[in-house]
Amino acid sequence: MRNSNDRERYETVDLPFYKDEIAPILPPKVLDFHTHTWTSDHRKLDPYESGAPGAKYVVTDKEYGVERLRADLAMMFPDRPAGAVCFGNPTPAADLVKTNSYLAEAGRSEGLFPLMIAGRDFVPRPELERAIRQGGFFGYKVFLNWYGNDYGSVKISDMIGPAEMSLADELSLIVLLHVPRSGRLADPVVQEGVRGLSKDYPNARIVLAHCGRCYLPDEMKAAVGAVADLDNVYLDTAMVMDPVVLRIALDGVGPSRLLFASDLPVAAMRGRRVYVMDHWVDIVLEGYPASEYRVASDGIHATFMMYEIVLAIRRAAEMVGLSAAETSAIFWDNGISLLRETGQWKASTSA
Repeated sequence: MRNSNDRERYETVDLPFYKDEIAPILPPKVLDFHTHTWTSDHRKLDPYESGAPGAKYVVTDKEYGVERLRADLAMMFPDRPAGAVCFGNPTPAADLVKTNSYLAEAGRSEGLFPLMIAGRDFVPRPELERAIRQGGFFGYKVFLNWYGNDYGSVKISDMIGPAEMSLADELSLIVLLHVPRSGRLADPVVQEGVRGLSKDYPNARIVLAHCGRCYLPDEMKAAVGAVADLDNVYLDTAMVMDPVVLRIALDGVGPSRLLFASDLPVAAMRGRRVYVMDHWVDIVLEGYPASEYRVASDGIHATFMMYEIVLAIRRAAEMVGLSAAETSAIFWDNGISLLRETGQWKASTSA
């Protein structure tokens, strides 16, 4: 997602901010645990023109291929290697056969770790296992059977079932889950679903995207206790820019279960996610597509949302007194350790 005057702004605003505020806390290598990549032919329809409820919740580029993903990572972390856990568009707009095939191919290149978009009973378990092994997938990005904020009364058990989870348990796969329902992880029904997956499938690595979609401190405060004792449940920081939210998360689950993540291409925008009353709002520079909770202004001094996520982690770490090593691990060690525990990593390194 591009903004006008990119090169000049990058050199005069973004790079100095990176060198002064971001680079000093990063490890020699960075792993972004939540990124997207797709091409326009992966779409069955244009969700933003469909008129479906929630379709314009977060409007993104129609084309964001692997080359763009790599270029954005290199631009944002210009002095060190940056890898990514990646997947396509996990909504009804996507052709899942095409997008999963594309990700399998992308995963053959160094530094990219693909997740297969999968959902409850999409395919029989033998076929699912074959696709995971042959495609080199490190786990699943669980399919979202809705657009944007049209969550309805979906339960986690509607999204992923025993066939998928038993395989994840057997192969120690990543299960990246964008929790449903308007209450997010603070919803008791969602909490029950997460706890059930954790207890029933202890070898699966369950990662709750966007810190369980808790962008507001009150949401995280109501949510974190439900997962604090679940050692196989992790939180990724995609689009979470409030240091108080992350402080509550660190107090609840500890630094080893927090994973740096961005949600590229969304986090390539220049701006910051804030909250107004009970919902988040993205304040961005002019030049990005109109979106339901996106407010544009050229009167703000802004850098990449990616950096705002890093900055929020840094500030939260300072609040709770993390050591430099514990903070650094959030950006590489925690995530790469999860990937190394998967059957896919073990298969690829023994081949």
